[in-house]
Amino acid sequence: MSFVRLAALPAKEIFDGRIRGHYVHGERTTVGEVLLAAHTVLPMHSHPHEQVTYVIEGRFEFTVGDETTVLEPGMVATIPGGVLHGGTTLTACRVLDVFAPVREDYRT
Repeated sequence: MSFVRLAALPAKEIFDGRIRGHYVHGERTTVGEVLLAAHTVLPMHSHPHEQVTYVIEGRFEFTVGDETTVLEPGMVATIPGGVLHGGTTLTACRVLDVFAPVREDYRT
């Protein structure tokens, strides 16, 4: 598939459906458009994948390692593999997540 509309792909539900992602997978990366409900707590966690999160809509109080900020549209969080991260959405959010290597666990 060279071209795809992310919203047309089946959703991967995370945290009882409060987070819904539509993901496409390349050979070495995963890209997802992710919708998060307002006031969703994303527990602190880590994974081996490098992650870049770009906020399209909403506000998200987010922690990466020992740094915390409120992400707003146009802001990016860069998360090295193995680093603890998490936070709480202050409003409903729409973000673009990019992972390397591929998130095999996000394939539907």
